Amino acid sequence: MRARVFITLAALLGANLGCGPDFELQSEIRRVRVLGIRAEPPELVLNPDTGELPGPMSFSALAVTPDARPVTVTYALCRLDGNPYDGRCPGEAGVALQGGVLSLQDPQVQAVLAQALTAANPNGGPTPNPDDPRTREALEKGIPLFVGYEASDGSGTPEGVERGIRQVLVRSTTAPNHNPAVADILWNDAPLVGPLPVDAEVVFRPVLTEGSAEVYAAEDGPRTEQVFYSWFASGDGEVKEFRSQEPVDGRPGDPTSKYETPDKAQRISVWVVVRDGRGGVGWLQRDVDVGP
Repeated sequence: MRARVFITLAALLGANLGCGPDFELQSEIRRVRVLGIRAEPPELVLNPDTGELPGPMSFSALAVTPDARPVTVTYALCRLDGNPYDGRCPGEAGVALQGGVLSLQDPQVQAVLAQALTAANPNGGPTPNPDDPRTREALEKGIPLFVGYEASDGSGTPEGVERGIRQVLVRSTTAPNHNPAVADILWNDAPLVGPLPVDAEVVFRPVLTEGSAEVYAAEDGPRTEQVFYSWFASGDGEVKEFRSQEPVDGRPGDPTSKYETPDKAQRISVWVVVRDGRGGVGWLQRDVDVGP
């Protein structure tokens, strides 16, 4: 049964570059920022038992600005006959993904996948053979594809554009990964609704949805994902801990983040982005008042 996926794939094939000002804290929002790119599903999965090929993968972005103006994000699958990080994808070095959707039914996407398979097994010949044991091994580990994005607020200024690259895997597995999600952000063990005190240090704690930290097969046996967080905030306050992570399986961690509130009353946005270390991404936004 395992060979079906490679036969099906063979038949198919036969047929942060970010821009902006220097000295900006990672947690600050002073320009167009892409805080996270989520792929759904988070990987292109080839089922080795059924031969089933993956359906479409859709991309969405957490793209923000200091004043909440709208941001448009475009995506492209980067061709692999060049450097995906050279700034030409999206552009001449990429296959445009209409609506942010990557589909293996697109002949241009198939051509990029053929490039990726050849790069994963350069000794397999000019035409990729998914049934080659070396290609099978590469697919079981995961073969990377690169998706470029451009986020723009339409202003035409350097601060109004961000470009970058998001990597996704094509993988042969019967246990696909899933995106994690944040159910809530707590302050003083209660949902973050405010108002927060002015000019004070507060502590935020994320709450994961059930099942977000998945168990997966690692080389040394089953492991639980150690999810980690990135914290961001608008306004005049300061995020003290940009990164935090959950403790798991005896590995230390602290998911909380300290935040120094602004010294005057204002309304702020707080974002937390969660990643599982295997390509899964999720996020949550809370808008809250500081001061009376």
